[in-house]
Amino acid sequence: LILVLPIIILTVFIWSKMDFAITVFDVPRIIFPVYTFSIKLLGVLMPILLVWWLLDVIGTLTAREDEATIQMAFTEKELRNGSPILMYKRKDKKTGVTVREWYSPIPMKIWVERQDEIADAMSIHYTKCFGYGGKSNGNRIVMYSAKGRETLRKERLVYDKDLERDMEKLAQ
Repeated sequence: LILVLPIIILTVFIWSKMDFAITVFDVPRIIFPVYTFSIKLLGVLMPILLVWWLLDVIGTLTAREDEATIQMAFTEKELRNGSPILMYKRKDKKTGVTVREWYSPIPMKIWVERQDEIADAMSIHYTKCFGYGGKSNGNRIVMYSAKGRETLRKERLVYDKDLERDMEKLAQ
């Protein structure tokens, strides 16, 4: 909200000085309606464009961080045709799963081979396997992940006989 506050202040200032901007120039009566409409349109479009620019800057900075970390997982030879570009990123607040869609010239086979390195570099664990994204475009790769590294453990048998006896007593 602190980044939007200057835009709001600028908008209020522009609209409060709108009459001054209209009367500052001696515009002929024939084009005065067009001039007035243009000034008011500028007063509406400028805040919209500034908010759009702010969102674009925030998105670019966020994508740049993910793109830089994922490059560490691939070798120079694999990156020779270009680095992966983050096209889409959304986090589900309920489940904590982040969906990232990458545009990448790197084949899916290499992504699967490098999935451990990617997870280590980004400090994530996968909730689903890699998949293709977009409309049948082989260069878009979708990654479903959650924050933090997670080791995959299967249920192990308990080898402590005393603990097993205690558990059996509690079950009865």
